[in-house]
Amino acid sequence: MNLGSDTGAAREYQARIIQFESERKDLERASNRIVAGRLVVFALMGFGVYLSVKYKSTLLMILPLLLVAVFLHLVRKAVGIRRKIQHIQELIRINQDEIRSLGGDYSAFDPGTDFIDYQHEYSFDLDIFGEHSLYRLLNRVATPLGKETLANRLLYPGTNSTLIRSRQEAVRELENKLNWRQDFLATARESDWKQQPEPHIKSWLNAPDRFSKNRFYRIAILVNSIISLIILIISLLPSLNSTVFSFLGLNALPSSSLTYYLYFLIPIALIISRTRIINREQQKLDRLLELFRKYGGLLHLIEQESFESPLLIKLKSSLEHGDIPASKILKKLTGILWGLEVRGNLIVSFLLNALFLWDILVMIRLEKWRHSYGEAFGDWIRTIAEMETLNSLANLAYNRSDLTWPEIRDGVFSMEMENGGHPLIDPAKRVDNSLSFEEGGRIYLITGANMAGKSTLLRMVGVNMILAMTGGPVCASRLALVPVSIHTSVRTNDSLGDDESYFYAELKKLSRIIKRFEEGEKLFVIIDEMLKGTNSRDKHTGSAALIHQLTALGASGLVATHDVELGELAEQYPGRLLNGCFEVITVGNLLKFDYLLYPGVSKNLNATFLMKQMGIIRQ
Repeated sequence: MNLGSDTGAAREYQARIIQFESERKDLERASNRIVAGRLVVFALMGFGVYLSVKYKSTLLMILPLLLVAVFLHLVRKAVGIRRKIQHIQELIRINQDEIRSLGGDYSAFDPGTDFIDYQHEYSFDLDIFGEHSLYRLLNRVATPLGKETLANRLLYPGTNSTLIRSRQEAVRELENKLNWRQDFLATARESDWKQQPEPHIKSWLNAPDRFSKNRFYRIAILVNSIISLIILIISLLPSLNSTVFSFLGLNALPSSSLTYYLYFLIPIALIISRTRIINREQQKLDRLLELFRKYGGLLHLIEQESFESPLLIKLKSSLEHGDIPASKILKKLTGILWGLEVRGNLIVSFLLNALFLWDILVMIRLEKWRHSYGEAFGDWIRTIAEMETLNSLANLAYNRSDLTWPEIRDGVFSMEMENGGHPLIDPAKRVDNSLSFEEGGRIYLITGANMAGKSTLLRMVGVNMILAMTGGPVCASRLALVPVSIHTSVRTNDSLGDDESYFYAELKKLSRIIKRFEEGEKLFVIIDEMLKGTNSRDKHTGSAALIHQLTALGASGLVATHDVELGELAEQYPGRLLNGCFEVITVGNLLKFDYLLYPGVSKNLNATFLMKQMGIIRQ
């Protein structure tokens, strides 16, 4: 199935794959050179330590210290190249997934089954979530909050015309920012969000302070740094040692002795006494370092991009904390967290803790960051999630040249749809239909044979209305719409656990619709085969009464039924209740459907014909 009406997007995606493959090879060669350099530097570090011990020369200790700085620089550079390779690989996968999606294969995208809600006004009836769903068609989100935001946008798009138009303007701008959109998605997809990081982040943000509020630790860090600096200066520069102490009228310390290095056992002992607490904190933070870095990368992408639509400008401006961009604040956090990572190198960790009480210093910095920016962090990730949702809609618009932008109007509900089709049906096979709903309220009573297209029409209209109200493109040559809430009664599940029959569950759905109308709310209703759980006579009487009630309440919507006698009600409500039908033609032993909506009441049925064809009843 090919859901794209041309191959322009596919060609662009294929060209990008070739480009990214070339870039990946270049980065892999650079990574190999860095690895070799790190091995050389590490060997020189060990050799320097050996020489300083063998010759008992404190001056030779300078070499390992300098090489530590070089080694750390190479580590950071190697990590940066590895991240670039990961980013390129993700970009390649993104473009491969998009090519498959243009052929109708959406297996790479989450169907959102966790969001299925049988009690929602329309989501289950209209296949908003599931294997073949609107959510899966749209889904280009990666963060857990992004997935939730996209789901909520489809469940509760809202009816504020101004807001919808602002979203639409933002989506249209993003449609043409392919490079930026894919960079944003690749950055988000590089992390393993399956671990559900939000609870861990929330737990850390709300954790008690153990170091920053204790004055002893701050004084200890300052005093230890001063003493360490004095010892190093005196030991490494003998001439300065003699000059300074002579100036002070004191005897200089013996520069050839290493006994004063025993002082460093004191800060090491203090660190060891706090190791258990710090280890527990590091275990919590180890899983968050990469996530914070990804959040920072996503914020940076938003901050660095130029936007013109008011909504995108507003989202971007929300990322400023005072005069400091949110990405810099997150970068500061990841830098602090990276400071905990050096604990894995025993030599580096020993030196840093001896000189600066490094582990305690890092914990103080983390707690101060948490106090200053923890609350704002929640707002930042909500902005990221909103951008993911807008990107998903923009991606659909870019992929599908058969979609158009709806006109969002103000006022009392009305809708004009020309050549509307379901976006999940292959354009080459899809049959489009047109409908019009005037301000005074209009109901189409749809009759037709089985499999003729009634249910598809109902879902097509509902899905396109939802797409329009989310700010996205629609599958129609033209759609003008005043936003309105949607309520459906298409599928109904009986619940043995609630001791609720299928018929009673349907009545509850219908009752909710009527109650909302009586409360003054305007709804667009979609009902398929009313009162399926009762006998034909009772069904006809009840269905007719429901149609009378809906018409009296000024409802607009679609009602599909097999009860052709209900078509006679249209005479009582000229212009308010319109008959539409799908017909089926039998040619020999074949059934033919054109899936076109015609005015009037259906005249042809196919159940008996099909039963004969399948051998259920005799010819």
